[in-house]
Amino acid sequence: MAYGVDFGTVTAFEDAVIQVGFRAAPSRGGVGGLDLSIATFPDAVAAGVVVLILDLDFTFGTPRGEQLGSVIFFPRAGFSVLAAGGVGGGGGGAVAGFNVGAGVLAKVSPRLGLRLDYIHRRLMDDGELYPLSSVSIGFAFLR
Repeated sequence: MAYGVDFGTVTAFEDAVIQVGFRAAPSRGGVGGLDLSIATFPDAVAAGVVVLILDLDFTFGTPRGEQLGSVIFFPRAGFSVLAAGGVGGGGGGAVAGFNVGAGVLAKVSPRLGLRLDYIHRRLMDDGELYPLSSVSIGFAFLR
């Protein structure tokens, strides 16, 4: 398993914002499992709004890549939730949907890896599907 911090951008309606997140995901090739990612947007928090994106996916790593310097590819698919609420008692809400994506884990030491991830979501609100895509890079602490 790998636990890490991601930094990247989220694009929706031709606008992009910075995201910061946490990811827990498999770290070995030939193994399937759950990939859990949760991210927030620093600009929104600074404006008094907490916005979170939660992705829960099933993934399976390519069957090689246990040695240092190896790169493991992780395609994935699953469910997403975007939730927002005002700081200090403001209102909030959430929308849910599905996603597909892929990540690449490069092992740089026995306990450290670098990740690059892409995810495309379709979130549903009032019967309409809205696209939301993310690209992130991060550090993964391997167990």
